[in-house]
Amino acid sequence: MGDINIHETGPEDKASVAVTHDQIGREMDRLREIYPVVRLLDSDNIDEEQFCLLYGNECICMRKVCEEVLHDGGHQTHSLRMGDEQHLANARYVEVDGKKSVLLYAQPIDAENFTGLSDELLYHDALSGAYNRRFYEDNLRTQHMYAGIALLDLDDFKLVNDTLGHHAGDVALKAAVAAMKSCIRGTDMLVRYGGDEFVLVLPGISEDNFSRKLRAITDKLAEAAVPGYEKLGLSVSVGGALSEGRTVEETVRQADTLMYKAKTLKNAVVTETDDIEAEAARKPLLLVVDDSEMNRVILSEMLKDQYDIIEADSGEAGISCLERHGDGISIVLLDIVMPGADGFDVLSRMSRSGWSDDIPVIMISSEESDDMVLRAYELGASDYISRPFDARIVRQRVGNIMRLYAKQRRLSSMLAQQFYERERDSRMLVDIMGGAMELRNGESGPHVKHVRKLTEMMLEHLVRKTDRYHVSSRERATISAASVLHDLGKLSIPDYVLNKPGRLTPEEFEVMKTHTTIGANLLESMTQCRDSALVQAARDICRWHHERWDGNGYPDGLKGDEIPISAQVVSIVDVYDALTSDRVYKKAIPHEEAMQMILNGECGTFNPLLISCLIDLQERILAEKDDEGTPPPLFLG
Repeated sequence: MGDINIHETGPEDKASVAVTHDQIGREMDRLREIYPVVRLLDSDNIDEEQFCLLYGNECICMRKVCEEVLHDGGHQTHSLRMGDEQHLANARYVEVDGKKSVLLYAQPIDAENFTGLSDELLYHDALSGAYNRRFYEDNLRTQHMYAGIALLDLDDFKLVNDTLGHHAGDVALKAAVAAMKSCIRGTDMLVRYGGDEFVLVLPGISEDNFSRKLRAITDKLAEAAVPGYEKLGLSVSVGGALSEGRTVEETVRQADTLMYKAKTLKNAVVTETDDIEAEAARKPLLLVVDDSEMNRVILSEMLKDQYDIIEADSGEAGISCLERHGDGISIVLLDIVMPGADGFDVLSRMSRSGWSDDIPVIMISSEESDDMVLRAYELGASDYISRPFDARIVRQRVGNIMRLYAKQRRLSSMLAQQFYERERDSRMLVDIMGGAMELRNGESGPHVKHVRKLTEMMLEHLVRKTDRYHVSSRERATISAASVLHDLGKLSIPDYVLNKPGRLTPEEFEVMKTHTTIGANLLESMTQCRDSALVQAARDICRWHHERWDGNGYPDGLKGDEIPISAQVVSIVDVYDALTSDRVYKKAIPHEEAMQMILNGECGTFNPLLISCLIDLQERILAEKDDEGTPPPLFLG
């Protein structure tokens, strides 16, 4: 807000905007260029008469909003009617020469663009409950403030969606947001910035508190349980910067750079004051699990120069350490013979929990029977050291295993990155082709993007709802990518038919119908790649996405499950998105009306199971469309 500064006034949960009388005057002059209603209110003039003059029947509600802001601080928005016009009012806390005040500004909302949604729906992500991107664009992006601003990116979240499905991803996302929100104040703002990225704005926080708060969030997230997926662990990479009067957008860009540095470590926090090299050079954490205190002391003395040592005096205590530190532990030295849970029990638990995939284990024992050594290796041990200990051998073996696992992790990371880049490039090429077709078709809005996303959602819900169709996660990804090419054949349809604003004649409709076979034949003619799963799925979808469940579609009059499930799904989502999007020959119709037309069979008949899936997914579909970026109704300052 121009030269208005937010500064820390004491405890961490108290932040205020402190300005002089001249500063607030300049700020109000700036706001009056945008807002027809601008007022500065304090405890002396927040009265019913003042609000009745401004807001008529809405006076009591708006007065309550301003009183809450005056008491609690922060910023609230409220939609209300003034005369015959709908307005959106902003109430923002300020201190003018030390006096608590509320800066109130409002402007009319364009009735055609106004969604009619409450602030809760307009500005909150339907899945996670965090603020959404629209809230960021409307209320935060251009604001000048003094705050700690962080960009948080959930680690390996794409792998969760790819391996366990988007339902698991949704549950994990909710758990992550709940963990993050449990660590922040009521005046702080957590925004779902996009996918698995979040922006966190902490007004008036000091540098020391900012860093501590971000690390508390990473710890809390690591402890969070994902309902139904107990073995799924969460972690987050965080970049944080202090805005120091800059805009939120500028600071988010800086935080983004720092977040990518944190990504090289994973489950890490990097702020402006952090030394990334020092963080990376920190000693590896080594866990010694042995019921003999003497053995633990000997091993600690041998290895303390190269490792940070934590000790556990029993198998149960060792498991607790693993639960607490997770893959923060670099290696485990594990005694076999212990009362209670012995070394084999710990190894079995590590295997079940997936820890042994990332944490090497060296077994320790004076027993050297072949059966015992073999059993240790079968349960996942990496090496075996016998007592009494030879310091040189212990250090060498621990170092060898550490280097071996470090190479393995680097190789895994490289392979994962290569796979991700190839997937990204393939999707990008398909999306470019889809975009080119959409431009040729003259359709408004990202139709192919919608079809792809809805296809993905429908397939995932379908396989959870029934075992009638066996579609693997890989096949679902292939069908979703291929759906982008469903109208490939329209590239050959004459422009006077393709983009005709009025109803097609019977002759023109016959020409339009040929896009199904043209697209399929084009893909079939690609001899070098026509046997690939993507091209085969795209060919089926191109040819049969206008077939109908009752056999009254085209081009082949297929009926029921004669139609491949890939084409069935694309068929219904293509119709839904066409109804709810602007086209050259019609305006978009509301969701409710589109659903009723599909249920009534006005667009042909569809598989009843897919109609049921579409009904089940209504809220998610609407939330996706809302999050993806309907232009904001107004600028909010």
